[in-house]
Amino acid sequence: MYSKIVIDYTKCTGCRTCETVCSLNKWGECNPERAAIRNIRTEKSGLISTIPVLCQQCETAFCQAVCPVNAISRNEKTGALVVNEEICLGCRRCEYSCPFGGVSVDVVRGVSVKCDLCGGDPLCVKMCSKDAIKFVEAEKISVILKRKGIEKYLTLQQI
Repeated sequence: MYSKIVIDYTKCTGCRTCETVCSLNKWGECNPERAAIRNIRTEKSGLISTIPVLCQQCETAFCQAVCPVNAISRNEKTGALVVNEEICLGCRRCEYSCPFGGVSVDVVRGVSVKCDLCGGDPLCVKMCSKDAIKFVEAEKISVILKRKGIEKYLTLQQI
């Protein structure tokens, strides 16, 4: 049974702690540009929102399919799609093919960077003070999303 990271965007404050702990854990430095999770800021009608973006660990992964050297494989223990940095060319095909924006190329090493679930114990989940990031069994994600949809519908009905 695999687990995946799920983000409750309504709880995220944009503090960027997830980026900081990710880059610190992976590269030994606090540098959001090197994190596997990225907070994307958007503005609409004067309202600024921050949305964390990371690898969705797709069952059928475009990033894996387009890699010319097969540098992306699934970790059998965690279910995460991981990049073999020794053979990655940094060609960006995986980055361009990801519909979620969950892959980037590291600015220092020139290799693809994506969430590897910290070996099955993601630090971003542990460090999120607002409980906006959760590590959930894959089969339970659908139920969680349906409940969120119902809650939103009920809230709109009360207006």
